[in-house]
Amino acid sequence: RRGMAKPQVAEVDVNHPKKPLRLRNLTARTESFDALHHSQVYQASVCTKEACLGSVLMQHIAKTTFTARPKDEVLFHAKDFLEQYFASIKRANSQAHAARWGQVQEEIQATGTYQLTETELVYGAKLAWRNSARCIGRIQWSKLQVFDCRGVTTTSGMFEAICNHIKYSTNKGNIRSAITVFPQRTDGKHDYKVWNQQLLAYAGYKNADGTIIGDPINVEFTEVCAKLGWKGKGSKWDILPLVLSANGHDPDYFDIPPELVMEVPLVHPEYDWFAELELRWYAVPAVSGMMFDCGGLQFTAAPFNGWYMSTEIGARDLCDVTRYNLLETFANKMGLDTRTPVTLWKDKALIEANLAVLHSFQINNVTIVDHHTAAESFMKHYENEQRLRRGCPADWAWIVPPISGSITPVFHLEMAHYNLYPTYIYQERAWTVHVWNEERDGFKNKKKGQNIKFTPIARAIKFTSKLYENALSKRIKATILFATETGKSEQFAKKLNDILSHAFHAQCLCMDEYDMSDIEQEALLFVVASTFGNGDSPENGQSFAQSLFTLKKESNGVNGKQQMSQLNSATLIRANSQKKQNQERRTFVKELNSNSARLGNVRFAVFALGSSAYPNYCSFGTYVDNLLGELGGKRLLQLTTGDEMCGQQQAFVKWAPEVF
Repeated sequence: RRGMAKPQVAEVDVNHPKKPLRLRNLTARTESFDALHHSQVYQASVCTKEACLGSVLMQHIAKTTFTARPKDEVLFHAKDFLEQYFASIKRANSQAHAARWGQVQEEIQATGTYQLTETELVYGAKLAWRNSARCIGRIQWSKLQVFDCRGVTTTSGMFEAICNHIKYSTNKGNIRSAITVFPQRTDGKHDYKVWNQQLLAYAGYKNADGTIIGDPINVEFTEVCAKLGWKGKGSKWDILPLVLSANGHDPDYFDIPPELVMEVPLVHPEYDWFAELELRWYAVPAVSGMMFDCGGLQFTAAPFNGWYMSTEIGARDLCDVTRYNLLETFANKMGLDTRTPVTLWKDKALIEANLAVLHSFQINNVTIVDHHTAAESFMKHYENEQRLRRGCPADWAWIVPPISGSITPVFHLEMAHYNLYPTYIYQERAWTVHVWNEERDGFKNKKKGQNIKFTPIARAIKFTSKLYENALSKRIKATILFATETGKSEQFAKKLNDILSHAFHAQCLCMDEYDMSDIEQEALLFVVASTFGNGDSPENGQSFAQSLFTLKKESNGVNGKQQMSQLNSATLIRANSQKKQNQERRTFVKELNSNSARLGNVRFAVFALGSSAYPNYCSFGTYVDNLLGELGGKRLLQLTTGDEMCGQQQAFVKWAPEVF
């Protein structure tokens, strides 16, 4: 995100901590001053004096403590919330305010907690949305529909309430924002939880070969559902069941009635082939894994929804490499040249994917907003908040859309990120912290669970680890070495490691971490090596190359140590890598026939990365390949190169299965 309009760090005068923050709009050339951050901000920033950690995904996670919130902490939050509530109805410091505060104090002192009135709950839920620094669509905060389900005590009651929530929100495609609030936390041992991270989501099934059918982000939760007894169809588009727990009990799962789930078939206004991919997405994005924290009370089950911004589906869900990863599929269908990034094929395909999502929702009359309109609406919300509250918490890294950044107005707006209460906060995933009831038989079906003690778990892990260790020891060892300056070779090496691990005892190491005394005992050696600049080795590959050079000289009866200084020059590496092919073959054959071949038992293959824009293309990888051959190693495949300028990824994708 380069350019003159790049946002700068907000100016803070540490000597005057109550001084407003000066924030600029670099496009409009205007200024605003944020004083709201001086309000009671209870969530401290994760950033330190030395480092900004604003890009950390889950900056604040509510830890499961299995204890009640301390009374003094509940009182502190309750007092602040009631001040905000009565100020909002213009009755601050009134008799009603004082009476209510006195009542709350008595309840907390007697029981450790208290109950919000329904109007307080509604106000708090809306205010929490208003305070959500990462939400670009907060201009709608006052229109949130609140369903008060604090009287629900069973999972079946929770399921019925959530079904009503989904039906209300879907509204035949005219999406309405809503939240359903279940009972608050008491002692931390009787929580109500929605185990799903979203009410609607697609299952992810991991195959034995490591491939995934469905949504990769949900693989772990899909396995949890399966252990509870749920059986999916195994397709890419299986809606996961709702997994709910009430009053601290073990969870139950419930299949969502298909008639409640509105899905949109994805088509493109110009490309007919897009419909042939049979893609779809659900209409209502409903977050269900966060905690609603209001007035000192923690509502651990409070699913809420808005509607989609198109990039959430088109850019992230469909095209992220950790999700459906369809970007290259789209590009190939479009006939784009995917061999090199300079054709901007990723950008072109990404735009068309987003266009398809927008078009599909619109022709089906389902509410959706494009990222440009959303950005404009946030600018209006920001202006409103400056006028009404003298500030607006905003996380720039989340507010700026994932595509078209600098052509949206929010990119050029300086923002202050701080955390206000009431709020919605991330929680630990329910299945990682749930304590299973001791009297139940096991984690076998939807109504069975077990509180397993640590000692049996430790024994089981130790036994399983021993079995795994024995199984690995019977496999052929495979070592993958990489040398890199930018991380690309490491990325490819790790992918190769994943492939080889299905059949071999594979390990992946950087060259400068490798113990050269092991090289003569290697059975399989794979090298993924970049060439840096005009023929140089990456810094973390120099010691490995020098060690190979020493072995070569020692094999030829020359004192290798006396020759080391000659190899310290990158020029020598380039010179050695540029031997003519016929010389390499003659040396290779000669060494194979020699009884003194140091690496006669080693089978190897090299994938060399480089750029054809430089004269000494892939010279370091070629150099390593030559030396391994000259030392008697047996090639599994001839040297394969990947050109940064054209088709590097495709070359690796072709090479890796072949070498496997």
